[in-house]
Amino acid sequence: MRRLGKTTMFALLVVLVVLSVYYWLLPWQGNFVFPLEQDSLELTDKDKVLVFAPHPDDESIGTAGFIQKAIAADSRVTVVFLTCGDGFRQAALRQFRVVRTNANSMLALGKVRQQEAWSATSLLGVPAENVVFLGYPDRGLARLWQQHWSITSSYQSPYTGTNFSPYSNGFTPVTAYSGEALLKDIKTILRTEKPTVILFPSNYEGHSDHWATNAFVAYALEDLRLHGWACQPKAYNYLVHYHDWPRPWGAHVMRALEPPAAIADQDEWLSLPLSWSERVTKQNAILKHRSQIAVMRGFLTAFVRSTELFQVYPSAVVLESTNSGEQMVLASDAAGDSLIDRFDRHTDIVRLSGCVDAKNLQLTLSLRGPVKPELKCKMELVTLGGTVPELRLQLSIPAKELPTGITVSSSGNNIILNLERGLLGEAPLLFVSAETYQGQTRADRLRQIKVQLK
Repeated sequence: MRRLGKTTMFALLVVLVVLSVYYWLLPWQGNFVFPLEQDSLELTDKDKVLVFAPHPDDESIGTAGFIQKAIAADSRVTVVFLTCGDGFRQAALRQFRVVRTNANSMLALGKVRQQEAWSATSLLGVPAENVVFLGYPDRGLARLWQQHWSITSSYQSPYTGTNFSPYSNGFTPVTAYSGEALLKDIKTILRTEKPTVILFPSNYEGHSDHWATNAFVAYALEDLRLHGWACQPKAYNYLVHYHDWPRPWGAHVMRALEPPAAIADQDEWLSLPLSWSERVTKQNAILKHRSQIAVMRGFLTAFVRSTELFQVYPSAVVLESTNSGEQMVLASDAAGDSLIDRFDRHTDIVRLSGCVDAKNLQLTLSLRGPVKPELKCKMELVTLGGTVPELRLQLSIPAKELPTGITVSSSGNNIILNLERGLLGEAPLLFVSAETYQGQTRADRLRQIKVQLK
């Protein structure tokens, strides 16, 4: 009996330890989320909901609950996939049971993922004719935004080997992979659909296709507004990839999906409660993406919660002209928010500050540690509107050669960009972001923000 008692006590202790670890791993419960009740959405049969998804499965992960509520209200729902997910080699290896992928197997994966997307969206109630595949390159959207903007310098996918959509059902067949072409497609869809609600990825996204989708849709949206677009849609962003969030993996249908603690107080987050049947349907929609479930089931099903999480599409930061030279904080970045910069403070971005006067714009990128000579950094600035053609700057630091009117320097923990205001052509809006690198590996990224100069 004594031995049995010790065994029982030991077993209970193990159970308590396991439960303690489990609850320690559960998402931190903050007070930064406000309810987005179905009634406050006021969705009706006159609403048009437009969902932009980087890959097939993102629509189910991030917006399946919202889609179900829209369908229940007889709203029109259209889902647009920017890529067909044809760059995920691990999924292709598992799907086709091969030891090496080639262009044919990656193209076949793209077709499989289209079928999975149709199955998932059909389960959610979206008609097949309202599912659009743009066919741009998986794992290549950031390249289109940053490096292959012009249609004359198209990007070639290293996975499918093509520089245009190889799918017969693509939105714009045989269009070269370029940022210009993708932006044109997105603007065409926005004009055609005239949505009242838009859902697209957050600017906090860690996956390059996701943050690039945010950049393209945000730019298209602001460009249309600048040129007098009559629509005034509500815009919400959903988050999928942010380091080790959400945790723990696997479905936890009784728990709310909370924002990552590091950014919970940075923006306005909204929580959409899901009924039990909506949670079950969401899980089943995710499971329709079998090629993805086969390689990352735990992560995908971690989004099956009692709520869905949305970020209110952030407005532009207003930077007013002043002669004082005083810097204004434009955006903050969480400390140690990537595995690399947790251990390397010299690559960890802390904030972006700026000041502007009649002649110059100064942007200061502050790091957690002093700027080292070997640091690699990229600062990106894209103008919208104004009296001169669009300016797209991607400055690598250290810089070998800079355009006239632009200087870059460093002091202590700061990298300072000075730019003659005349180069901006009185552009009413700037899109600004930054990245640091450890060798060839990206260490940290400051989310893209919109800056309005006054």
